[in-house]
Amino acid sequence: MLPTRLTRFALALLALLMAAPAFAEDVTFTGLVSWRERMALPPDAALTVNLVTMPGQQRITGAHASLGGKAGSPIQFTLNVRSDVLAGGGSFGLVAEIRSQGYVIFRNWQPVPVDALMPSGILIPVEFSPPPPHDPPEQVLPPVEAPNPLLDVVWTLTSIGSDPVLADTAVTFSIAADHRAGGNGGCNNYFTEASFEGPPLSFGPVAGTRRACAPDIMTQEARFFAALAATRGYELAGNGLQLVDAAGVALAGLVQTP
Repeated sequence: MLPTRLTRFALALLALLMAAPAFAEDVTFTGLVSWRERMALPPDAALTVNLVTMPGQQRITGAHASLGGKAGSPIQFTLNVRSDVLAGGGSFGLVAEIRSQGYVIFRNWQPVPVDALMPSGILIPVEFSPPPPHDPPEQVLPPVEAPNPLLDVVWTLTSIGSDPVLADTAVTFSIAADHRAGGNGGCNNYFTEASFEGPPLSFGPVAGTRRACAPDIMTQEARFFAALAATRGYELAGNGLQLVDAAGVALAGLVQTP
């Protein structure tokens, strides 16, 4: 006999599978879903009753209904199943779930066995399954800076603007980890400081030794120092480096020194 003070919610769903000739009447499973905890269900709570295979718990059919926030234990259910669904034989069970906000809050983790010849008076006891706590705030880690590909590499000048360097001259360039830069300009050793703030790359004033060389070598050296002063960025491609101005125009071309 069902309790007199019972919130009644009917669940009904006809299972639509491959057509097969019916050899018996459809089956109506009825019973109660109950739990021990004395608690009010959330306003968005909904009940689902599924017919599953046993022991694999493969879902065959089921029904779903909103509880409207007014239900207490126990809840009456009705599940209509077409006879051809059960025609293949085997063992079956019922699994009930009550969900809220996407989480299962009550469930029977082991199916309740059912018999199509005794489909009424089924009791499905469900267990309280509290939803997980809210995820903790995501920890924001400081960004990991990638190694600067220009540091601690020795480069050899190959061109200034569109002009190749003079034959038999070796103009070198490198930037240390502390951003001190320098090398040999083809005649004099030089020093400057690289900056990666603001423009992607720029250099401070160039200082160097005062050795005198052939006029064409001195002119090339002065042009290279002027290119460093005008640099506002760079482009890397393989083992090649181009120093560019604010408009992206190539000022000097270099390659890694083996």
